Amino acid sequence: MRNLFEYTDGLNHPMEAFFHITNDHNFPILPHWHYFIEIIYLTKGHIEATCDQAVYVLHPGDMIIFCPQKIHSVDVLSDPALPSGYYKEKSTDECRLYDQASKALTNPKHNAIYPILCDQTIAQTPQTDIHYEVLKFDLNFLQTGNQFKTSFSRTLLYAFEQDPANIFFCKDRMTGFDAGDLIASCIHEMRKHQYGYDVMASSYTTALLTNIMRLWKKNGIDWNHHKTQNASGSQAFDEITQYIDSHYNEPLQVQDLANRCNMSYSYFAKLFRQTYNQSCKEYIEFIRISKVMDLLYFTDYDLTYISQETGFADCSHLIRTFRKRKGITPKQWRKQNTQASKYINL
Repeated sequence: MRNLFEYTDGLNHPMEAFFHITNDHNFPILPHWHYFIEIIYLTKGHIEATCDQAVYVLHPGDMIIFCPQKIHSVDVLSDPALPSGYYKEKSTDECRLYDQASKALTNPKHNAIYPILCDQTIAQTPQTDIHYEVLKFDLNFLQTGNQFKTSFSRTLLYAFEQDPANIFFCKDRMTGFDAGDLIASCIHEMRKHQYGYDVMASSYTTALLTNIMRLWKKNGIDWNHHKTQNASGSQAFDEITQYIDSHYNEPLQVQDLANRCNMSYSYFAKLFRQTYNQSCKEYIEFIRISKVMDLLYFTDYDLTYISQETGFADCSHLIRTFRKRKGITPKQWRKQNTQASKYINL
């Protein structure tokens, strides 16, 4: 599985949103996996998508959600007459893209791949004219409650495990909301990068996921109900990120958090990474740096005060952590955002 890993920078770039238009050098999308949730909405052409061994046919207006850490691919559909939907399972021996996976463009810096061919030619891939919208994101990007994030993450995995068809949404099934418009609006915000783009992109994505959750619930897919009927794990763990968000400015030790959940350190750490796609320590740093950025952006407080208010040991600790995550110092970041800060204070 490691040789199919695609690196995603969840700390500095927790969301990618773009239009994909195929050409000779960016299609097909070879089998790969990553830690982000990925959503594809097809606007033109006909594609065959896979997730693990499940195979899906997409026509314009159809959408699919790839689960984190699941191997997936996108290829041209050989028979456009096939109807939309999940229709069979395909072993790796049957998937032509697996034969070409070893030719993927490499990303040696992160011991990973870019899921496209490094020596692609027109002869290898049929000429295609396929357009689709893409959202790839870490749920922590969303500016919504952690209960929603946890519920969506677990419902997505549960839905896929119950029936692979549950991650596919045909055009006729998505009534009451325009998935393509929500994704396009999110892409627009991420491209323009104007003030509040992250809030707007988060709101469009949250609206999309909420409508997806409604569709799942309408079809009897509800992780919370399943959890009640089949109690496993600790309710305290489900609420641990809420605890971190409320106590980020206090000393937080992973061992203490594990104790709160009545779990061993190793089991807690493993379960946290499986659930949130990052370590507990990384999540705590993410929350604290987010709070630091708010204070840098909206106030004139000095770094000593900010470090005390956001749970860092001291000013030096704050600067080191901020530079590690953002590539610049807090002072440099504040200076770069001075114009936007002035706009806010008008």
